Amino acid sequence: MKEFFHSGKFKVIICIFALVFGIMIYAAISGNNIIFPQSVLDTISQPFVAAGKAVSDWVSGTIDTLVNAGKYKAENERLREMLTDMYGQLIDKEKTDEENEQYRTILGIAEEHTDYTWSPPCTVIARNAGDIYGGFTIDRGTADGIAVYDPVFTSVGLVGMISETSEHYSVVKTILSPDVNVGVMTAETRSVGVTENDAEYAASGCCLVSYVSKGSEIKQGDVVITSGSSVFPGDIMVGTVQSVFVDNNGLTKHAVITPTEDVFKVTQVFVVTGFEGKDDQ
Repeated sequence: MKEFFHSGKFKVIICIFALVFGIMIYAAISGNNIIFPQSVLDTISQPFVAAGKAVSDWVSGTIDTLVNAGKYKAENERLREMLTDMYGQLIDKEKTDEENEQYRTILGIAEEHTDYTWSPPCTVIARNAGDIYGGFTIDRGTADGIAVYDPVFTSVGLVGMISETSEHYSVVKTILSPDVNVGVMTAETRSVGVTENDAEYAASGCCLVSYVSKGSEIKQGDVVITSGSSVFPGDIMVGTVQSVFVDNNGLTKHAVITPTEDVFKVTQVFVVTGFEGKDDQ
């Protein structure tokens, strides 16, 4: 707008307007009947009308902004709070739905395995510093019936086992750890083995199953479950076979498996504190 008032076009319009205005004054003074077409007047005056409207709108908008700045700020804050609240409710709902789904699945497992005894639901409260195998700490301990070597699950599969306990918290080592050796087998062909691991496989989030018979039919895509022992109950999901290769001794096979549960992202778990055969040596 400022540039328009300093432009050559604006100066020409001012000159034309002055000329017309002078003619109109002369006509009024002299009393001569000078007819100036209305269309010409409209054409000449249109830029001034438009410019006046633009200036008027700018002034009105500026004044409105200055006068109502506090009101607009308060309104923006209110809308921001509403959006934040709605987003928080959505996140809470998704979290609640996810937890409820886990509870329903665990309830189904409990109904199928009536010999299991469970801890209350456990929340991951810390990630164990320096543990490249994804170990974590939960908010339940001996006061909830949890003991060292108890298996730890989520609704989708095995996570690990309890390695340390106190009255109100416990430390979990995951199935990626070389300290957690689980007897497993394929669900379809019942090919058996034992999970081992090292930093290389853990870095890719995988487990290594060793001591698999060379003549077994284990193959890529097979579902792997627990075979059952005095530490881990049987028929619990562990993972899926990613690849199979023969050991250097030529007598056994190894299988690389991807765990069903991502131990680095888990936030809620359950501990099986008792099951049939747990005390058997």
